[in-house]
Amino acid sequence: MGLGGLFLVIEARAQLETGESIPLPHPPEHHPNKKTIETVWPVVCFILLGSTFIHGCSVAGISVASHFQRNKDERAPLLAQEDEGLDGMVHEGGGGESEPSVSGDEDPDPPR
Repeated sequence: MGLGGLFLVIEARAQLETGESIPLPHPPEHHPNKKTIETVWPVVCFILLGSTFIHGCSVAGISVASHFQRNKDERAPLLAQEDEGLDGMVHEGGGGESEPSVSGDEDPDPPR
């Protein structure tokens, strides 16, 4: 849904108003489809917002439910309970430098 729904509602409004792809800045005062033109946008926006809210909450709900379904020893720690951060990660090679070379720097070993 999302952007596709918004595009289609704008297209539908334009087709109802003018029969073309470009909607008028304001709905016409006297038009046989006036009620439909004024109703289509709020209905689709309500459906989009409701869908986004429900799907967003369902992901959080499933995540919390799966957390509490596991045995207490197998659960992942909840957010903001990490004491060590990324210290436990193993870094191989690289010599600990985190800055990449800047473009334009001279390469010490140019390809031949």
